Amino acid sequence: MDLVRLSLVNQLALRLSSDGRARQSYLAQDRSSGRIFTLPRALALALRRVQAAERGDAEARKRVGREELRDVSGLLGQIRAARGQDRLTRRRFNPVFASFPLIDLGPLQPRMQPLARALVGPGFLVFMAALLGAALFLGIRSDWAIFSAYRNMFSLEAIATFGLVAPVLKIFHEAGHALTATRYGVRLRKGGLYLIGLYPMPYVDCTEADVSARRRHRIAISLAGILVDVTVGLIAFVLWYLVAGSYWQVLIGHVFVFSTLNSVLFNANPLTRLDGYYVMTDLLRRRNLATRASATLADLRLWAMTTGLAGSRPREPRHWGLVAYSVGSFLYRLKILYVIGFALLPRYLGLGIVVMAWGAVAMFVAPLMQDEIPRVHLDDAARRRRRWMRAGLAGGLVVALGFVPLPYHLRLDVAADVEGHYQLTTQSAGFLQALAPGGPIGGGTRLAVLENPALRDRAEVLDANLAGARAAYESVRGDHPAKAAMAARQVMSLSDQVAVSAREIAGLTLNAPGDGVFVPSRLDRAGAFLPSGTALGAFLPVAGGAVLSGPFPERYVDKFQQGPVAAELRIAGEYLTLDPSAAALRTIIGVDRASGTRIYQLTIPADLTPASLAGRPGALRLTFAAEPLVCHIKFLIQGLAARFREAQMADRSGI
Repeated sequence: MDLVRLSLVNQLALRLSSDGRARQSYLAQDRSSGRIFTLPRALALALRRVQAAERGDAEARKRVGREELRDVSGLLGQIRAARGQDRLTRRRFNPVFASFPLIDLGPLQPRMQPLARALVGPGFLVFMAALLGAALFLGIRSDWAIFSAYRNMFSLEAIATFGLVAPVLKIFHEAGHALTATRYGVRLRKGGLYLIGLYPMPYVDCTEADVSARRRHRIAISLAGILVDVTVGLIAFVLWYLVAGSYWQVLIGHVFVFSTLNSVLFNANPLTRLDGYYVMTDLLRRRNLATRASATLADLRLWAMTTGLAGSRPREPRHWGLVAYSVGSFLYRLKILYVIGFALLPRYLGLGIVVMAWGAVAMFVAPLMQDEIPRVHLDDAARRRRRWMRAGLAGGLVVALGFVPLPYHLRLDVAADVEGHYQLTTQSAGFLQALAPGGPIGGGTRLAVLENPALRDRAEVLDANLAGARAAYESVRGDHPAKAAMAARQVMSLSDQVAVSAREIAGLTLNAPGDGVFVPSRLDRAGAFLPSGTALGAFLPVAGGAVLSGPFPERYVDKFQQGPVAAELRIAGEYLTLDPSAAALRTIIGVDRASGTRIYQLTIPADLTPASLAGRPGALRLTFAAEPLVCHIKFLIQGLAARFREAQMADRSGI
């Protein structure tokens, strides 16, 4: 029979794909848009005959029936409608996940073929094995010193390095996919950029492999990116030992950390929809596993929320397996977000909160914004049950959260203990003559000079009295034993007084006990009288451990007496872990006039030089024993009530 010429039929690629252990899928791909349609077997055979007839096959033209032609025409109508919808429908803007195709890679594949044949094959695996052997040799000889790079993975330098290096590493990753796809004859489509939270990441579209590649080739294409990441990590591992002692070692250490962590935690992990997931689905012959798992979990959730009025629960073990996979994927992403957020939240002046919020949106919100989620229409009874079930679950969650144990945290402003451990005071009363300026000083440098005429006059009188007593002793020593003994006692008494007077005069001059930094106090102008014990400033030596101090609130004294469990110091952008058991409280005599509370000061040693703390205050974060959330709320209310009473006292006293 004569056929109406169907020009669109030649723009479809018909493929037979394995989808499941005992089921074959017939796929039709629209070459112009890249859309893939799953066809029934009868429609796929009809489409094949029509395509053959369009190419001029007379035998196929005779075998095409009217019903087959009608079915194929209906399929072509659907494809035309899909094309029109793509042109007319405006995509919903996704502010955290957007793709921008930049270049068609298909025409470049013939030039890539020689490189693909050279790199994709057993030779690359041999190269990886050699790198692995070198890494094992260097790691064993150095006692795996490179793993020290993991300790600073959340430092500001490491995060900045990741921001600069990650797109470059992603180019190598995508090149692995592109070369492997080219090696096995899979046509590449577009290459471009993903904007993930306004952060650019390169990508290559290899979706053609779903319809044109064999299963083992699809596995190889998915594995290629993971193997490239591992190779980059191994190269960084070896280079780290070759550039020891330079800044390049720090940079290469960060590259090693990000390459390995990205492979283990994300790309190679089947719980995230990245390369490892596609390898697993092809190995299990379960295409669209994540989509089916999400749909099964959604049905189960709806069934539970409406107590069986809507949705459905899994009937077979494989359906429960899909539910377990979906729940496991969600919990894994939640765990990763928690670990990263817990490490970043207290850092960088709140920027950790921004990073955590960005990660939460990218992991949980962005996937929901990529596709339209069909709304389930429920009757009134099902809606009421779901509403009450949600309210009950929310109430139960609130009650359960009330019993979750959480530690107490207290942030204190601390600095070198200049009012205690490092304080310098006058040894003798006197008039201030000179005070050294603040700054680095050497050992023996004169810090302060005082003058006290009364002490010097008294010293002269004592010297004269001592000389007279000695003369009297000499005059009676041989003739009158009793008088000699009395004169000897007077000499001893006057000698002690002269020694005390000499120490008092020596105390008028204060010298630096060693090299360090002098921090003078704010004193009156020269000539002011300073009683004994007046603070002149603080001396911070360049050697020895440091002692820090800071004000401590009275309401946390009971928590402190139970013992802090952790202490972390942030100073000059660095974080140091301190020994919480070494912290001590001292009571300052007096009461805070504004609040009416007693004044406490905390001291804690740190593995720093005291001189390095000059003019550099820090923040100490103390962690106390965990208690249920309800106890935290009670403690917070008690604190608010105490502040209210303090405000009342201050208002009544006119402070």
